[in-house]
Amino acid sequence: MIIIKKDSVSFWSEGLSTHLNGNWSQPPSDQNETELMSMAKVEFQKNISLANLTTFKIGGPAEYFCLVSNLDELKGAIVQARKMNKPIFILGSGSNLLVSDEGFKGVVIKLQSAQCIVQNLESHFKIICNAGVLLSQLLSKALDIGAKGLEWATGIPGTIGGAVFGNSGAYGHSTAEIVEEVVAMDPLTFEEKAFSQEECSFDYRESVFKKNGFIITSVALKLPKDETGEARKAVLEYIKERKNKIPPQPSAGCTFKNIPVTWAPQESLRKIPEEKIKGGKIPVGYLIDQCGLRGAKIGDAQISPLHANFIVNLGKATARDVYQLINLCKDKVQDKFSLTLEEEIRYLGNFEN
Repeated sequence: MIIIKKDSVSFWSEGLSTHLNGNWSQPPSDQNETELMSMAKVEFQKNISLANLTTFKIGGPAEYFCLVSNLDELKGAIVQARKMNKPIFILGSGSNLLVSDEGFKGVVIKLQSAQCIVQNLESHFKIICNAGVLLSQLLSKALDIGAKGLEWATGIPGTIGGAVFGNSGAYGHSTAEIVEEVVAMDPLTFEEKAFSQEECSFDYRESVFKKNGFIITSVALKLPKDETGEARKAVLEYIKERKNKIPPQPSAGCTFKNIPVTWAPQESLRKIPEEKIKGGKIPVGYLIDQCGLRGAKIGDAQISPLHANFIVNLGKATARDVYQLINLCKDKVQDKFSLTLEEEIRYLGNFEN
């Protein structure tokens, strides 16, 4: 997710923003703005509810909103926002996102495209898709063609662009394992660059795109061939497992990142039973549960009784309710375990007041 302001680019991730100076007054690349505007006419809508566009079902309106389905429209929308001196926010599926109650004073650009190209190669399948393609669509496509490697994405409501951005994953697997190449655009110059898997600098819930501000436009995936049908079996097992541990109410997914044991001081590790550590990471749900917060409520936001790393919307929760619960979890875990929780969800809008 990226915010572009008049004199800077702000990259919003895990509730933090960093800035890269840029000159909004200069035309991008060698194309002037008139040429770009003639390439794509994008309709801006005013005061569109963002709650309806997020999985949390929380948040105020976007001052301006538009849908784009190709690169020319994306460029055209950015140029229009520039003419209006408005910041922009690139929106995918709206998962992993908490929008403030005031909404966003700028232009929200939603990527929408389901284009995929499948190449059946000798040893594997290569799928080239636009960044706005949903993980659920890709998983279905992979199963249909007899590929494996995406089973972990079962039930995850995100786009492949967002999955690359945050190196999403589950069940001990992550997006990084299947990425061959990512094409992304510099929002200041409109120049495109292809990033190899290595150049993406993937780490736990991290990628280079959280730092460089490029907008991911397409992704090439490398998926092994499933000769035994194991992928479908794994998906069915994950579906059963998720029914027992993933809350049904609206949420943004896991609120916090699990904590790699290599990040934790020995003093903290001594307080955690060894059998609770999974895959080299400390489950944050366990920490929150041990603080007695499972089921805790503020307003209509609740720490899920089913999974303590989920905050759910019981119907009328506000962003302020959720934000207060997040801070409550951070404070209690810090006090009890001397561990600092880091959000997996991202923030959009003003949370300072």
